[in-house]
Amino acid sequence: MTTPKLLTVFGATGNQGGSVIEHILAHPVLSKEYTLRGVTRSTTSDKAKALTQKGVEMVSGDLNDYDSVSKAVAGSHTVFAVTNYWENPPSKEREVSQGKRIADASKEHNIKQLIFSNLPNVAALSNGKYPNVHHFDGKAEIGAYIASLSIPHVNIIAGVFYQNLLTMLRKNPEGEGYIFAQPLPSTTGYPWFNPSRDTGAYVAGALLQPEIFRVSDPVNIAEAAGFWSGEDVVRVFKEVTGKEAAYVQLEESVFVGFLPTKELGQEMLENMFLVRDYGYYGPTVEASYKAVEDGIQRFFEPKGERPQRLEQWFRENKDKF
Repeated sequence: MTTPKLLTVFGATGNQGGSVIEHILAHPVLSKEYTLRGVTRSTTSDKAKALTQKGVEMVSGDLNDYDSVSKAVAGSHTVFAVTNYWENPPSKEREVSQGKRIADASKEHNIKQLIFSNLPNVAALSNGKYPNVHHFDGKAEIGAYIASLSIPHVNIIAGVFYQNLLTMLRKNPEGEGYIFAQPLPSTTGYPWFNPSRDTGAYVAGALLQPEIFRVSDPVNIAEAAGFWSGEDVVRVFKEVTGKEAAYVQLEESVFVGFLPTKELGQEMLENMFLVRDYGYYGPTVEASYKAVEDGIQRFFEPKGERPQRLEQWFRENKDKF
């Protein structure tokens, strides 16, 4: 009998890592091929304890400490890595350092497969036109570093989280219903995605194809259920919840002013321009649409199923509006 391989999952109690664990545990093939180790800040949290009860080895890990990361990775065949720019305070430098520690530890322990939750390099994609999307470009820098170490890897690239709609759709301060206010035309499509439900489905699809793990020119898996525009979001919201809603295209300066700082406002504005000009994944809007459909057809597991659609997410969450 073949000894199961160890899959170590960073961010095990978070949206993406938690989804990976749940899908591997439930998969008829991968659950026998892999044992699971979850890395989290606290192994005594309720979420960590629940995973322990499911047979996951839970270990504490501090991404700011190399020895801690190395111990978490030791003995692994495969690593799923996710980093978080948005820890308080947001910091590209901290995130890149954390990602490099995971990469260095993976190299040290001769990891056979690394799956990294990456994002497009907006500065490069736009030829320097949009240089301030730090929460994307930092992850892209980590991805380039992983490739420089010749670690067999793939990148999964999540679209815009449905969960963001909980704050993006705001109650109308001047009347009934909700306002979806963004600096883009109402017809611009966003690649929407539920990371807590569907990240693991793509990771499972990648693990079933070990030949795709390469040391350079990595496979980039676009994760999204599809593209819905601002007017689509409003239409589906109204149909599902029965509540009124309207889309408002904001002036760029007004949008920037809504954010806590001018720097963050500019970063998020350029993030929106990535969606408008390059379809998010790039290099063109058309290529982005194709990448999403290719990702579903090639990697979403089980085959024949699709990620959660916008209307399904609204049905599950309509009590939150």
